[in-house]
Amino acid sequence: MDISVSHLVKDWGTSRAVDDISFAAEKGQFIALLGPSGCGKSTTLRLIAGLDDATSGTIAIGDRDVTRLMPAKRGLSMVFQSYALFPHLTAAENILFGLSVRGFSKGEQQAKLKLTADMLGLEHLLDRRPSQMSGGQQQRVALGRALIAETSVCLLDEPLSNLDAKLRAGMRTEIRSLQKRLGITMLYVTHDQTEAMSMADQVILMNGGRIEQAGSPTDLYEKPASVFAARFIGTPPMNVLDLAKVEGGMGLPGSMRLLAAQTSGELQLGIRPEHIHLSDDGEPAVVQASEYFGADTILTCCIGPQSLQVRLPGRAGVSEGAAIRLGWSPTALQFFDRSTGLRRDDVTVFKNP
Repeated sequence: MDISVSHLVKDWGTSRAVDDISFAAEKGQFIALLGPSGCGKSTTLRLIAGLDDATSGTIAIGDRDVTRLMPAKRGLSMVFQSYALFPHLTAAENILFGLSVRGFSKGEQQAKLKLTADMLGLEHLLDRRPSQMSGGQQQRVALGRALIAETSVCLLDEPLSNLDAKLRAGMRTEIRSLQKRLGITMLYVTHDQTEAMSMADQVILMNGGRIEQAGSPTDLYEKPASVFAARFIGTPPMNVLDLAKVEGGMGLPGSMRLLAAQTSGELQLGIRPEHIHLSDDGEPAVVQASEYFGADTILTCCIGPQSLQVRLPGRAGVSEGAAIRLGWSPTALQFFDRSTGLRRDDVTVFKNP
């Protein structure tokens, strides 16, 4: 494996930014560290890069323990959120800076520059300074500076956050394509679930300095380990509704319809908006709001005292205040323990609308 992190801890005084996390990245994998601001993902990346010192735990790259090594000795490259380009240097000089410092000959530098510039489409920008380039072009230069080092590991800290939505989509495809072509192991920090889900082989979802869930994008979407994971992944996020004890089992408050068998502890029901449909004999609901996006319509509805969102294809043709009925497949239902927020797989599901 290329990267192994074991029981990593980072304290800032009395505050713990990274709290005993462990994970591994195999050679050539694309790993996304995903989570909200302040969850510890960027700190984790900086610890791996050697820009911050770990309080405890170990970091290995390849077969070397690099926990206490200087950044230059770790054999990796990094792309920063701010691009970190030298404003007085041209694109070519920025890309070549690391090779120049390490003493590569002029001939070697120019050969590597040509390959990198061709790969990233930067040939016509090499004489420009950062102030003469767009955000996307600066991002390519920063990426070129990392790739020209030809390290087996590349770290990226929210590299697309300063770009507009259209440019971000294009850069996502380019970065993923480059990573596959070069066989580089990439660790990519982002708060954007779209980036993580569309690019990564494995997603490590962090919350409060800990790993909330680690797995493939499919795992996180289809089997969230907690309410936090369920609500963080998906657009709109998963609906999470409280269940109440009703005669014969568990159901939605105010409804006699059975959804699950009686079980120990209080339950919450999770269902994704796209798994709900209109049904003549479904659960009664009232439409609070309707948002039409062309390809689909998002309804915000009330079932009793609780609200949920429904994603319907195309134009739903349902107005605010309308009384409707909602249905779903029993296989679409997921359950969580209300006290711990953790997934429950021991619940018997009844036929529902």
